[in-house]
Amino acid sequence: MLIDARLQQAATRALGDRRGTVIVMDPQTGRVRAVVNPDLAFAENLPPGSTIKPFTALAALRSGVINADFRTLCHEDYSHDQFHTTCSHPRDLPPLNPTDAIAYSCNYYFGKVGERLQPADFTATLAQFGFGKATGVNAAREATGLLRHDDWHSENAIGEGEYVRATPIQLLNAYSALVNGGHLFKPRVAAAPGFVPERQGEVAIESEQRQIILKGLRGAVRYGTAESARLYSLPAYIFGKTGTATEINGYRSQGWFVGFVSSPGENGADESAPENVKLVVLVFIAKGHGSDAAELARPILDEYAREVEVGRSDAAIVRSLQKPDCQGGLNSAPGEALPYGRASASLMSPRPSEIRVHLVSENSTLTLPLEDYVRGVVAVEGSMEREPEALKALAVASRTYVLRNLGRHARDGYDFCNTTHCQRFRPLDSENDASAAVIAAVDATRGEILRDGDNIAEAYFSASCGGATANLKTLWGRSAPPYLRGVSDEYCATEAHHAWTDVISHADLLKALQRDPRTNVGHRLTSVSVLRTDASGRAELIAIDGDRRLTLSGWDFKIIVGRALGWNLLKSSRFEIARSGAGFIFRGSGFGHGLGLCQEGAHVMASRGASYREILAKYFPSTSVGVEYRRQASADLMWNNPPASSQGSTSEPGADRGPHAGNPRGVVDATGHRVNLKYEQYAKRVSGNESIWPVATAPGSDRARRTLASENFRINFPGSTEQKEIEALLSFLQASRKSLLARVSAAKISIELPTLEVFINETTGDFVGRTGLPYWAAAATRGNQIDLQPLGTLRRRRILETTLRHELVHTMVDILGHERAPRWLAEGLALYFAGEGPLLARYEPRPQMSTEEIDKQLCYSQSMMKPEEMRILYAAAYGQVKRLIQKEGEANVWRRVAR
Repeated sequence: MLIDARLQQAATRALGDRRGTVIVMDPQTGRVRAVVNPDLAFAENLPPGSTIKPFTALAALRSGVINADFRTLCHEDYSHDQFHTTCSHPRDLPPLNPTDAIAYSCNYYFGKVGERLQPADFTATLAQFGFGKATGVNAAREATGLLRHDDWHSENAIGEGEYVRATPIQLLNAYSALVNGGHLFKPRVAAAPGFVPERQGEVAIESEQRQIILKGLRGAVRYGTAESARLYSLPAYIFGKTGTATEINGYRSQGWFVGFVSSPGENGADESAPENVKLVVLVFIAKGHGSDAAELARPILDEYAREVEVGRSDAAIVRSLQKPDCQGGLNSAPGEALPYGRASASLMSPRPSEIRVHLVSENSTLTLPLEDYVRGVVAVEGSMEREPEALKALAVASRTYVLRNLGRHARDGYDFCNTTHCQRFRPLDSENDASAAVIAAVDATRGEILRDGDNIAEAYFSASCGGATANLKTLWGRSAPPYLRGVSDEYCATEAHHAWTDVISHADLLKALQRDPRTNVGHRLTSVSVLRTDASGRAELIAIDGDRRLTLSGWDFKIIVGRALGWNLLKSSRFEIARSGAGFIFRGSGFGHGLGLCQEGAHVMASRGASYREILAKYFPSTSVGVEYRRQASADLMWNNPPASSQGSTSEPGADRGPHAGNPRGVVDATGHRVNLKYEQYAKRVSGNESIWPVATAPGSDRARRTLASENFRINFPGSTEQKEIEALLSFLQASRKSLLARVSAAKISIELPTLEVFINETTGDFVGRTGLPYWAAAATRGNQIDLQPLGTLRRRRILETTLRHELVHTMVDILGHERAPRWLAEGLALYFAGEGPLLARYEPRPQMSTEEIDKQLCYSQSMMKPEEMRILYAAAYGQVKRLIQKEGEANVWRRVAR
């Protein structure tokens, strides 16, 4: 009951004073655990908008209108008879299959499906899920919804029109049946003790069809319409669907979100298995969009996730591990033992040997070396550039983007597309296809990228910033690192796009605005004005007045107008608006988003003698140019240039930022005194020939550390870290420990875990110095001590929870197996129970590797392995464990470890 009360409180706080409703339900029983505004939840018939699309997909799959491989290239605008709408998902996506059409909520895709779908098939499917009739919820009054059997229009498949109306409880109940295996319950507002579920019926859903839809729901959260709510970063497996319905009852757009929380079952089944779906939350808000509803759902889902520890399935990244009894290993010469047994999660993308790029128009995928890919990008993006230094700056920015965003299209089986959604690219059949200047620029900067301290920087470029580069926060609403907060640019003032003027007639602008629900002010348009500009001069907030008043970001306004009237209008969001007779005058500057590198400004700087490094320093202040990947075969390769002097660093604590510093770190001993080491001494210490002293600081130091403990964990953390962050971390660790112990106990195995010491390093350099591991490792475990990278670094990479869970599994495996468990088993279990395996699964080799071969290769010195070889090994270990669990059951696998 306590958790139900907290869910009710979280739902009430989330909705606030907005008109809408929130319902929280158990999809396995139909028990309503919390509800806000029950009158609206049970008694109002509302248009479902895009939340109907998964049911449309199911009807189309059942009737053979589409299958799993049915793909359609979105044309952005969908029109049929008198109906017209526009898709709001990114432009230039490759042809969409049903999964991605659900994730991106593509109106064009489902409109075309609606043209082919028989109304009887659609109606029959919806009727099975309870649309058009009361659910029987124990409420004072309940509406029945609406499901028509005549007057079919293709837009009904999108959720538009008068064909379907649903109450929120009706929609929630239907979604629960869609996800829980077809069990349609009678929803009841009731307490948990003594509750008896009451089934209304069963809906037969083929497993393959269910998986197509659920992958789409996960995609909506991970990369589609609900991505902005960042639900995927919660310590839970969450999937769901947004919906935005058009005007009703005097209100503008209505926002829906239905989201599920799931967890792995005791038998190791996938999180999306019907029996593993634990909770469903519906949010409906008037005067909003689906993405707004998803954001309101976040604190409710977070409340549940923190109470009941569940797994995240797709936070996996490449790990490098070293078993204590293997000879040699990461960062060590043969026969040397590292002071730490394992390096856990990769933080920095290792250098890929090949890039997979999809050619959208040709619908084909190329695999080519990284530098060849960069050459193909620069050949297109810099086709008009002749200044060598400007081309070099572009090459570094492009290569940085590649390493930062590797696997952007992993769900589609490739890394990048060749459109502006990623980077424009054209294949070069020979060096003659690219200018000599492009080839020289890419070759001269081979392997170089921009770094933000120890991390790969975010790199963007556009044609012209117009006099000031954009701030990522005010442009796209994302947290902006210091180097993407905008800089003034005096260099592009003489270039082609420094100033422009566009005149758009009243009729054309109204027509463009009516094509998107975010800007549809009705039949009248009276004014368009800039309410607020940011420091770079870009329109941050636009007001549109007509039959109703709407506000939206300047960038969204630019995209909506450009999509409707052509991309040569409103070349950027850096503009002012004036009225002139029957038209609107937009006076602006710049071309493109304006983030990061300004290509026109870079051209002018290069023509005046600036080097590419000076250009990059101008547009990405506080970053540095470094090599994107280097092997960590020995300690003296941890820095680019070992110091000529034998004297160690005398810099202040924290000044050194890790593996790219010019001098090795001074080491702090247990008494807090800095020890200056000769470089050779430091190399011995980090390579394992000497023990590493724990970093501690004398009382009164600016870097004083603190300790906070729970029953089973003790965390040592930098004094600058807020205590509430550590308290949340302790709570997560305790919940994870409890969950893992329950799994082992189910196998009738008893185990005693010691109190675990967790040491949070203040900087990546500290982590490297303490553990001797490379900068891209996330954690290291030795005995009962876990060393972590800085919390901020792990959170930015969205791997904090999975890293901790991974290390806990390894600790348990080591104790159960007396540190003699096979490498493949230990590593595979850690990947499996941390929820990291699914992302690695696509790297599993065919034919499958034997467990003996996996163990043998995992014991090689991994610093000499190529990154793709490491990924293959981890994928192979995960695959072996997953199949073993499916075959023998989880309990027997734990018994294997204990034996």
